[in-house]
Amino acid sequence: MRKLLSVIVSLMTAMTFAQQPVELPLWPDGAPNSNGLTGGEKEVSPHRLSNVTAPTITVYRAPQPNGMAVIMCPGGGYSRLAMDHEGHDMASWFCGQGITYVVLKYRMPNGHCEVSLSDAERAIRIVREHAGEWNIHPRKIGIMGASAGGHLASTLATHYSAASRPDFQILLYPVVTMTQSTHGGSRKELLGGNPTAEQEVLFSNELQVTSDTPQAFIVLSSDDGAVPPSNGVNYYLALQKNNVPASLHVYPTGGHGWGFRDNFKYKQQWTQELEKWLREGVVFPKETAPMLRIGKTYLGTKYVANTLDQGTEEKLVILPQTVDCLTFVEYTLAQAMGSSFADNLQKIRYRDGVIDGYTSRLHYTSDWIENGVRQGFLEDVTAQNSTQTTKLSLSYMSTHPQKYRQLADSPENVKRMAEHEKALSGKKVHWLPKGKLPDAGLPWIMDGDIIAITTNLPGLDVAHVGMAEYINGKLHLLHASSTLGKVVVSEEPLSQMLHNNKSWSGIRVVRMSHP
Repeated sequence: MRKLLSVIVSLMTAMTFAQQPVELPLWPDGAPNSNGLTGGEKEVSPHRLSNVTAPTITVYRAPQPNGMAVIMCPGGGYSRLAMDHEGHDMASWFCGQGITYVVLKYRMPNGHCEVSLSDAERAIRIVREHAGEWNIHPRKIGIMGASAGGHLASTLATHYSAASRPDFQILLYPVVTMTQSTHGGSRKELLGGNPTAEQEVLFSNELQVTSDTPQAFIVLSSDDGAVPPSNGVNYYLALQKNNVPASLHVYPTGGHGWGFRDNFKYKQQWTQELEKWLREGVVFPKETAPMLRIGKTYLGTKYVANTLDQGTEEKLVILPQTVDCLTFVEYTLAQAMGSSFADNLQKIRYRDGVIDGYTSRLHYTSDWIENGVRQGFLEDVTAQNSTQTTKLSLSYMSTHPQKYRQLADSPENVKRMAEHEKALSGKKVHWLPKGKLPDAGLPWIMDGDIIAITTNLPGLDVAHVGMAEYINGKLHLLHASSTLGKVVVSEEPLSQMLHNNKSWSGIRVVRMSHP
């Protein structure tokens, strides 16, 4: 009984959560292309949209996210969108699996074959840009589609750019080919009345499969009279030929367009198979340098100082659109740790993960490192590889309160800060003097390691932080630069950066602990 009640509560929570979506425009500043359609969006029948000119995504965030996300492309022959049973109706089911669910309202091609694909590419980029905020792993994002939406999904899966590759694909009774076995209406809407042979081949996605095509789950009915079952079957065979993991499920009856409708006889079977595949069948490669990969998604992000100092009450601030050198590393680490981004960030930023006023935030990097090591998500690489030690002597913040808004008018905060500084001062920490770091780096410094640049300025421990990246055999720094005003990779090796700054004395190196 207790287990049953738990399941019911979980489902009710997911359903409630799924009823609170957020709709975002794909192109707030205007789309880069046009389908030639004019006028407003039309609802040609209940939940059937046509003439879409302002595409959007609607995001249903899972209450207990597992890091995965699915972007759904509803069907409708590329002339309309079935937004209910091939769209929003599935939200609570996916959220109940811990999967963030996104419904794509895309523009009809109207003979402009690039339009719908550009909307799908933009959708996956937006989801990846918000991965940290939405508790999504940026490399666990799948594309899903039904009927013509399945053609759009498989097109993205075979025509992607580096930034828009989905990590898996789910296809329901999909249109795949543009040759003889196609759905005539979809082909006409996508390619126009007289497509060239080159266009037909290019958008016959079974002919575009490679060994790097994302893994797939395909489901359809044998008696589909609208889209020949050979579309999905031949796509599966192409995936098999290229050694791409794929699962094909063909049911004897059901016809076309059943989506999430209850009157489909095999609804329970296909949803159970999909649940099992999402849980056990999808394989995500283990990363050797997730910090570097995630950190590089922030390249170009604007540098803004003091973004955490908002208001009088200390609270967890999440503003990944603007970063300073430390918040850039914090956001990257919180994403790389997986699970709940907000929970991770709080553990990273606050002493023992507890928010208790301004001084509970880890302002000194040495305190920040010690906290991470103590909680088990960081390891002190320098301590394992360098015999050089130094004693901390921290006093800068309490002796320069006018530089910090929360200290300037609060003697109590200054007192507490001085107490923390006293507790840290005198502790021995391992470091590497800058003269011992060659341009080529060192074998024990790895891509994605966190680099804390130590300083000889009185009362301070660390002046700057970033991440290690090896380029052409030399160690560079991926960091949020106040000078350049954005996240960049240093043009010169890290050793030269240190040499050119007299107040920078060396480095400390820490690494995310892998579970």
